Amino acid sequence: MSSLTTNPRFTIVIAIFCSLSLVLAAKITYLMVFSHEFLSSEGRKRSTRLIETAPVRGTIFDRFNQPLAVSTPVSTLWVNPGQFAPTNQQSALLIDYLDIDASRIKKLTLNDRGKAFAYLARRVNPELAKKTMRLSIPGLYERQAYKRFYPQSSRLAQTLGFTNIDQKGIEGVELMYNHQLSGTSGLEERTLNLHKRLTRETLVHKPVTPGGDLHLTIDSTLQYYVEKALFKGLKNNAAKSASAILINARTGEILALSTMPSFNPNARRGFNAELIRNRVFTDVYEPGSVIKPFSMAAVLTANVIDKDAIIQIAPGFLKINGYTIRDVGRDHQLDLAGIIRRSSNVGMSKVAIPTGGAVISRLLTDLGFGNNTAIYFPGESIGTVPVKRVWSDIATASLSYGYSLSVNLAQLAQAYTVFANDGDLISLSLIKGKSQPPRNVISPEVANTVLDMMIQAVDGPGAGGKRAAIKGYVIAGKSGTSRKASSGGYKSNKYRAMFVGIAPANAPEFIMAVVVDEPTAHGYFGGAIAAPIFKEVLEDVLRIRNIPGHESEVFPAVHVSLEPEPSDSA
Repeated sequence: MSSLTTNPRFTIVIAIFCSLSLVLAAKITYLMVFSHEFLSSEGRKRSTRLIETAPVRGTIFDRFNQPLAVSTPVSTLWVNPGQFAPTNQQSALLIDYLDIDASRIKKLTLNDRGKAFAYLARRVNPELAKKTMRLSIPGLYERQAYKRFYPQSSRLAQTLGFTNIDQKGIEGVELMYNHQLSGTSGLEERTLNLHKRLTRETLVHKPVTPGGDLHLTIDSTLQYYVEKALFKGLKNNAAKSASAILINARTGEILALSTMPSFNPNARRGFNAELIRNRVFTDVYEPGSVIKPFSMAAVLTANVIDKDAIIQIAPGFLKINGYTIRDVGRDHQLDLAGIIRRSSNVGMSKVAIPTGGAVISRLLTDLGFGNNTAIYFPGESIGTVPVKRVWSDIATASLSYGYSLSVNLAQLAQAYTVFANDGDLISLSLIKGKSQPPRNVISPEVANTVLDMMIQAVDGPGAGGKRAAIKGYVIAGKSGTSRKASSGGYKSNKYRAMFVGIAPANAPEFIMAVVVDEPTAHGYFGGAIAAPIFKEVLEDVLRIRNIPGHESEVFPAVHVSLEPEPSDSA
């Protein structure tokens, strides 16, 4: 033993060992005291992940809390390309489970060019995602996400719109109220275990805020009946499209609106992008005779024509400034109510010219034509109302029967509220509880006089809108037909058929505007094509809402042969 302690080599070894121990202890002490924060940070980088947590998008409801758009949980599978290294067997299973290309997996495998994040698959069923994660592939991670789902499929599709893959609204209501529906993402710090898998240990840096819900004025039941009638009208008339809007006559709330043909927002792959357009707001056109009630209101307001005047219509045409205005009907003379009932372009021109184009133009502008509705729907077209320093007779005449201006269907429905509310204009609303106060535009006397004229336009002798009549109810309305314009003038044999009606007219509850674009199977007049769609819908609506009828007939029963509606396409 003494020989060992006196052995110089042993002493040297012990000295070296002690020296190394002191150096190591000093180094450990230095790292723990002076480099603690740095080392802790590096450790966290290797064992934690900062994960953005997606908020659930708000639900869109109808007026009776029926869900129209909901968000359902899905999973997002992502990889860290620097760690992602599946075996051949695991790669084969990924291809089978997720229906992805082998080339995508190969591209992501051990690609360590500084990229720490890449999507592998999105909108994956949560159960399938769990099955995939059980493969324990290095560098593969899961994140919760949401997918937008529309329970009523194609119903109300152009109004609701849809979201993109990142849950951002890109069409319709989803786009209009994207900020309210979206919510805000959260940020969480999660810890990795020894196998690089996320544990349940979570530190919330920023809480997630879910999106707000939205309640529309839409009645899903009434929407169903509107879409059913529109689809039937589109098919029976072999038309290009058909659109309608149904509103509450007193509040301006939109109860239903639709365009046919439609699309399914749950299955948008390969669908025609043309179908997403909400034609109720986006399409503008010359309205034809549905504008005549407003022209007559301007005539009555100006008081330059005796309200009991009899207007000479024969010989059925009128020449102005080298242009010829014609009527299809063979009336010799008409009173003011008869001009609306028979939809006479000649009669309307004769009373409009003394009134003046400026007066009619100003009233149309006051009614909202040429301006956005209160909805401000994405892509809404405001149309135009002509404004001139000097109005020629032909310019005044053409404006009075619905040419030289352009409108959309929503504007028409909104403007007709003046006849249901003693001259007060009611702005449209699509969000529950956001109605605006009414604004008086014409006098109650004028509004009610024109309303009576529109009752005759549906239920009077020789009425152009008689196909909108509903037994037991007083209906007011006006049909219209306009030729479609093109860059070189008007198209040959291309028309739009329209009808706007109020039901019941003696106690207004509903206003519905309908347009059928390019009907080809059974003519093209508004009274023959669009009025029956109004009737079919309102028969159901009045029954469902239990609206009482009117026992007595407003006019004697007059049975006339179905003749072509007077021309609205001068």
